[in-house]
Amino acid sequence: MFENKFYPSENNPEKDPLLILFGFVGSNERVMNKYKECWKGFNVFIFTPPCDMTIYLMRVGGRIFNKRLNKYYKNNPNASKTIYIHGLSIGASFISGYLKQLELDKNGKYGYLLSYIKGIVMDSGLVLTHHDAITGFKSAIREKVGSIGSIIQYAVPMFKPFIKYFCKHDVPYLFKNNYHFLVIYSECDEYFPGASESLIQRLNETDKKSNFNQRIIIEQKFNSKHIEHLKYNRNEYFESIINFIKITNK
Repeated sequence: MFENKFYPSENNPEKDPLLILFGFVGSNERVMNKYKECWKGFNVFIFTPPCDMTIYLMRVGGRIFNKRLNKYYKNNPNASKTIYIHGLSIGASFISGYLKQLELDKNGKYGYLLSYIKGIVMDSGLVLTHHDAITGFKSAIREKVGSIGSIIQYAVPMFKPFIKYFCKHDVPYLFKNNYHFLVIYSECDEYFPGASESLIQRLNETDKKSNFNQRIIIEQKFNSKHIEHLKYNRNEYFESIINFIKITNK
């Protein structure tokens, strides 16, 4: 359930930067390898968080992953201190909870990892409100599970307290520390329509309130459906990643 895999860079694994790739529900190694190819010259950790509307398993998964990541740096003292994070759908939503765990551990064993994070790529996520999250989960269940999904979807509101807590207490950690962002989305997203636009707006509002103007926010908009942007726009997708790295990794 909490399996994560490490793929060393083909260039200089001892000194190349690190990518943390958070996958989407149902993603397999073949699919994730396609996203990994976007990050040439990077060591890559792939972790797909569970689709857990109680949030509990996501917390457990985050702690397990942090242990693995900490072990990586302890075993490789000369490793690059540059980390990028790329989240896909539920993996993008997982990022804020993951950052919260690091932030709360600021003076502990894993807090040092926060200063390594250079940029975050959000593909087809995240939602900022529990209403949008519940609506999206119901839509996804109806489409992915089939006819029985039309019945299961009615159970989703039962998890409202957990989702509401996550949106209120975890999502704000995404806006701390002035991370740079590449937001990949589409107006054709049938699960979370408008979510990415709301994220960009919230980032801009946060910077305006704090009078901070050094955060880099790049939008990459496609006409493909939820989590299908790489599949149908491969060249443009690759170029957006390469451009984001060039601008932010200085």
